Amino acid sequence: MLNVNQKEKKCVRYLANEMSKAERSVFEIELSLDDDLFAVFENFKTVWINYPNSKLTKTTTSFGQIIKKHNKPVKEKSVKGSLNYKVLLSTALLFVFCTFFYFVTIPNSHYYNHKTASKGERLTFTLPDSSTVILNSGSEVKYSSDFGKQRDIWLKGEAFFKVTKNINSPFTVHTNDFDVKVLGTEFNVNGSAINQTISLSKGKVNVLLKESKDEINLLPNEELVWNAKTKCVIKRNFNVNKILAWKDNILLLDDVKIEDALPKINQFYGVNFVIKDDVIANMHIKGAFKNQSIDDFITSLEFILDVSITKTIQNNFEIAKYHEH
Repeated sequence: MLNVNQKEKKCVRYLANEMSKAERSVFEIELSLDDDLFAVFENFKTVWINYPNSKLTKTTTSFGQIIKKHNKPVKEKSVKGSLNYKVLLSTALLFVFCTFFYFVTIPNSHYYNHKTASKGERLTFTLPDSSTVILNSGSEVKYSSDFGKQRDIWLKGEAFFKVTKNINSPFTVHTNDFDVKVLGTEFNVNGSAINQTISLSKGKVNVLLKESKDEINLLPNEELVWNAKTKCVIKRNFNVNKILAWKDNILLLDDVKIEDALPKINQFYGVNFVIKDDVIANMHIKGAFKNQSIDDFITSLEFILDVSITKTIQNNFEIAKYHEH
């Protein structure tokens, strides 16, 4: 069997008009940047223009038959020289195989939809089954174009899901370390930290840990905590309002040390705060900051902690000065 690499497959798909508009645009950009890909494409394009495709009849059912049929002597028309003819014929056979592979073996190929929340943004959108997803800052998901038939979604980061019930089609969230399967419910998944969590607000979920193959069921107000380093699993109750505050654009800091709060603050606003003073690092903060811009939050933080916050470079801030009374 001929070995078909990815570049050759892309050329075939482009010439056979099998790519979506977006895929064609990306491919055309790749052509302008990749000389090797451009050379392969030019070769395939020549075959596409000159190869007698009409000789490939509907009765040809296998690649072996294609080779046998088209290895018969043919008259040269537009190709000069025996060496160029052999190259063209070999390329033609490869093209026929690729066309056969894409049009016969996988006629129902599909694509994936991608959604990404920018840094400092909470993105809300509706899936084809009417389920609602809220993505936290810097998080992303992808799901198949035929999502209505098989409800699978892949998550990087943190998201809240309000799933429309369908007993005939389970809804599954996939992360690197676990799969969360539900029928219809409301829950939060955070796979962005070392301690990854599945927090259930309503309904019931089943969590499959990929490494151990263990399955754990959760009931409302229960959450599963998976430590990616120690592989330790904890099942516990949680405060729904505290865990899910972020989806309502509320940054909730519940009496924690500033240095421990920084990862949450940085994710929420899509910035990077740095502490230059050990005294400040060990100070505690408590408060709910709702719908505050980064400038408003900095003003509040300076007032609460009695500190000075300086912007160094874009989206980077230093908490460096502590005023003693």
